[in-house]
Amino acid sequence: MEEYLIVKQQKKIPFIIGALLLLIALGYSIKVVLLSNEIPARYLKPILISKISSPNILKGIGTIEPTQKELLSAPLKGNITALTIREGQIIKKGQVLAKLVNYELEQEIHTANYEQLNLESQVAIDKSNLAIKLSQAKVDLSKAQMALQQQLLELNANNILMEQGIISAIRFKQSEMLYKQSELEVNAKKEELNLFKGAFNQQLIALNNKMSIAKNKLNYLNKRQEQLTLKSSFDGIVSQHLAKLGQAVTQGQPLFELIETDNLLAKIQVPQYSSNQLVIGQHADIITPSGTIKAKVEYIDTVIRDGAINVFLNIETPPPWLRSSQAIEAHIYSEESITVQNIKKPSDFDSHSQWKVYEITPSSKAILTHINYKSIEQYTLSLDEPLKGNYVLLIPADYATENNFDLKGAF
Repeated sequence: MEEYLIVKQQKKIPFIIGALLLLIALGYSIKVVLLSNEIPARYLKPILISKISSPNILKGIGTIEPTQKELLSAPLKGNITALTIREGQIIKKGQVLAKLVNYELEQEIHTANYEQLNLESQVAIDKSNLAIKLSQAKVDLSKAQMALQQQLLELNANNILMEQGIISAIRFKQSEMLYKQSELEVNAKKEELNLFKGAFNQQLIALNNKMSIAKNKLNYLNKRQEQLTLKSSFDGIVSQHLAKLGQAVTQGQPLFELIETDNLLAKIQVPQYSSNQLVIGQHADIITPSGTIKAKVEYIDTVIRDGAINVFLNIETPPPWLRSSQAIEAHIYSEESITVQNIKKPSDFDSHSQWKVYEITPSSKAILTHINYKSIEQYTLSLDEPLKGNYVLLIPADYATENNFDLKGAF
């Protein structure tokens, strides 16, 4: 029995030794794995962030629009007797564009001229007759006053003669009655003259009104005839030409479309998500094949159309080559600038498919972020989101197993 136990113990020894060796091998393997996950020292060197601030540029496309557009129509029916412009021609304010003739209007003007001349003659005659009547009334009053003076002299003489007994009292009474009769005659002539003066003034007013009505009618007809000479009300360009020489046109028929060229603006479409970055008065550049033009944001139409909004730019000094409906591109400069953060690529950047960005805090702690990056140059990466600190770590994803760790002595 004892021998049996000794033999059995001898058989267990190799088994125990094998188990120990297995444990040693397993521990070594774990140690190797743990050691292999340690971050290499070359990735623990802080990388300086370069921060570049640049204007936030909102880009859009659009067209040049006129601030004033005028559609000239025929003011009256008539025939076009003169055309002095062509489509696309540059015009000046006050320039004659076309002339029309309306024969009915010309006949009305001729008749009005005749009526005015005839009325002027008649009014002159009527005024002359009134003046003669007024003068006659004044003469009649003067005669009555002279007769009154004679009666007064005769009355005074008869009074003396009666006192001397030369004439009778009856004769004196007769001369006294004649004097009173002459006095009544003078008063009647004065009243008649005053009444005639009032009528005279009223008749003059009536005659002047007749003349004024005739002149106003003629002026109205002449102004209508002046309207048949079509002129430009501003400096611009003929965008549409719808008339032909000798053409008979009706009242209100469109003839020309004029566009003002001195005051142009740009109508730009920008994405709707940019509306909160737009402010009245922002500076902008209008890009054209012929050059760049300075402008400012004048109006923002916040109504969304097809995912975009319209922005109107006031052009400070329109160049002579700028045309309405011209397609353009615009850069609007927002007051908020964009800060781009870049870092240098590690030398073995292409050896790893994925890298993690750690932000380094002022207390030298590395904290894992979820910031992405993109390659912008051969040796430069750009971070998609801004960081507050000035340094980061860029570690391959295989080694980035911890969310944060200390970097004591890294600087």
